[in-house]
Amino acid sequence: MLGPAEGSGSDARDKYIIRLAAELRRGDFPIVVTGGTGWLGRATLNLLDRMLGPLFHDRVRVFGSSARTLVLPSGRDIGCLALTSLSEVPLRPSLWLHYACLTKDRVESEGHQAFMSQNDTIREHVASLIERHGAFGMFLPSSGAVYGPGRTTNPDPVINPYGAGKRRDERRFLALAAGNGMRLVTTRIFNIAGPFINKTETYAIASFITALLARQPVVIRARGFVYRSYVPVEDLILIALGILMNMVEAQSLCFDTQGEVTIEVEALAWRAVRLLGFADARVERNRAEHVPDNTYVGEGAMMRALAAQL
Repeated sequence: MLGPAEGSGSDARDKYIIRLAAELRRGDFPIVVTGGTGWLGRATLNLLDRMLGPLFHDRVRVFGSSARTLVLPSGRDIGCLALTSLSEVPLRPSLWLHYACLTKDRVESEGHQAFMSQNDTIREHVASLIERHGAFGMFLPSSGAVYGPGRTTNPDPVINPYGAGKRRDERRFLALAAGNGMRLVTTRIFNIAGPFINKTETYAIASFITALLARQPVVIRARGFVYRSYVPVEDLILIALGILMNMVEAQSLCFDTQGEVTIEVEALAWRAVRLLGFADARVERNRAEHVPDNTYVGEGAMMRALAAQL
């Protein structure tokens, strides 16, 4: 995804990671990861562990929904503090990777008003701490759910509470960045894939793989065509970190994710069958005529341009 600046794409990516790691190690600023137990949080911690090495414990502060110890793939462990204790931790101006929020699947269980209220509380808690202690940069994952018809960005909090909450995040932290000089990278995520994926019943790509590993048929319930375009989760984080570390000239940026290809989910299922080597696997689907296509794909021109620069 980071594209071949020289040699193969893999070589260019490896060289970029080495440069990025050097930039991160050169500073002494704290790196604050909120939502550290989720998919993006875990992927970020694994990347930071690989890039910071022995400096990891001194530099990284992790917060989640509750206090616990996280064990990383390297075997290194790190304490994760409850997000509610964030205000008790002394912080110098920091680099924030802010993933903490109630996710879309919580709308039904919480109800839209409670869902919005709890995310409002998280947002203001983090924003008030940045106002108090300062921050030089933040990565803020948003969502393609902020878009309505014609790519308008004013989602209804009753009809689309998840998108409305993400749009509130965007506006609050953009205003904060403008007021204190903080560099803000906002990414409207459509489809990502890769290590540490969670909620396997929610994400199509994870549910396909889970079914195959259990030697069960892959069942696609969608009656119409469903189109998606996946970006590797680590590449997304690497792009954001490069911008935050001033490896491209920018102050605050907002961009969509879009992968190298757009794929219909049945083709995605068969690709998983082929790559995992389950030649006798079955993909089951009961399609219906005249069901509208479901296309959830971002406009990735800016992301591709940033990746090329990096």
